[in-house]
Amino acid sequence: MKIGFVGAGRVGSASAFTCIQHLNVEEMALVDIVEDLAIGEAMDLAHAASALEKYPKIVGGSDFGLLKGSEIIVVTAGIARKPGMSRLDLATKNAGIIKDVAKKIMQNSPESKILVVTNPLDVMTYVMWKETGKPRNEVFGMGSLLDTVRLKERIVALGGKPKKVFMMGEHGDTMFLPKSVVEVEGSVDLDRAVEDTRSIAAEVIRRKGATFYGPAVCVYRMVRAVVEDTREEIPTSVVLQGEFGIDGVALGVPAILGKNGVEEIVEYEFTDEELEYLRRSAEVLKERLGELGY
Repeated sequence: MKIGFVGAGRVGSASAFTCIQHLNVEEMALVDIVEDLAIGEAMDLAHAASALEKYPKIVGGSDFGLLKGSEIIVVTAGIARKPGMSRLDLATKNAGIIKDVAKKIMQNSPESKILVVTNPLDVMTYVMWKETGKPRNEVFGMGSLLDTVRLKERIVALGGKPKKVFMMGEHGDTMFLPKSVVEVEGSVDLDRAVEDTRSIAAEVIRRKGATFYGPAVCVYRMVRAVVEDTREEIPTSVVLQGEFGIDGVALGVPAILGKNGVEEIVEYEFTDEELEYLRRSAEVLKERLGELGY
């Protein structure tokens, strides 16, 4: 099993470290525009693996050729979100980066599945899919899973116990909780939990400058679903082609992940109000895609 990473910053390196800890990785490649950073992270990760009695081949550098043969490539490259910025503020700058990354991935490892983490996540997932020309099941994004685990933490903090919950829509301000399919034990203010979830990332960024442990574990979970073919249901940013009455945009929906990437989009029987929330998210994202020329 070989896993590739494009972007060796805090999210990329933390994700790689988490995968080293929990997966039986045979090879790993880290690519970054800052070559010494990628090489240094690869060396450090090899030492961490050795401490776990694991000895995968781990390489780093600026050459996308290092990614050849990767089963899945995790893309975190891009300008990081800073205090006071929304994820959508990043769209224009990061779209240019993703276009370049898409081209180089297709030149060097066209068979790889691609997991997009770069913000604004749903917009960048669509750009990556469009620029690679790959089937939509092979290009997907890690946004709604992170929103979901943050929501679960909030539900527990407010006295509840989440049994079946997931966030949907944009990885941003229009994310929402489909209450019609939620299962939560105990009395908890779900509206408050959702509002906390929408704002919690900005709070973490304000206090420590970035979020990376939460994203890293979510990346690992999605990578594991693919490389171990777990066929786990995970809220995932996927390009929709008529599902839920939506077309031409990527956004978070429940999906089955396995060896082929997105194996299936799960279309629950949502209420009309919930479908309207999803369409509102789609319109916000389509507007930004239009501004980028898509």
